[in-house]
Amino acid sequence: MKVLVAAETVVHSKAARRATVGRPNACIGGELVWMLEPCPTSRRNPNGPCDCGRTFAGMSSDGHTATAVVRDVVGMSRDDYIDAMRASFDAQGWCPCCTMRSVVEMVDELIGLCDCLPAGTLVGRCLDALILLTEPEGWG
Repeated sequence: MKVLVAAETVVHSKAARRATVGRPNACIGGELVWMLEPCPTSRRNPNGPCDCGRTFAGMSSDGHTATAVVRDVVGMSRDDYIDAMRASFDAQGWCPCCTMRSVVEMVDELIGLCDCLPAGTLVGRCLDALILLTEPEGWG
């Protein structure tokens, strides 16, 4: 199954290095990430002072990063993904009312976003959409 993970700090291709310069990264490379619901300020101005609409949150570190990569994790199921997100929320003290959508809805959205991209695609975020930071191999 394809999932979003925090991009490694070391990026090997020139295009990927250019795409990640100056982008925040306080996550652990390779950890699962999710997309926090953007606040009203971020929805009005995604490039403004609040970065919640342009960063991913780490499920292990609770750090934020502006760069993620699509990974194909062999043996991981949708239920595993749901369990990982619930465990992350529990560990960080989130209650079910702290998010606007259920864990199941968020996992299904992440799976849907990842399914249309090849593994290895480097992405950023703008509100509810992924932005390609490097063109996947074979596209074009």
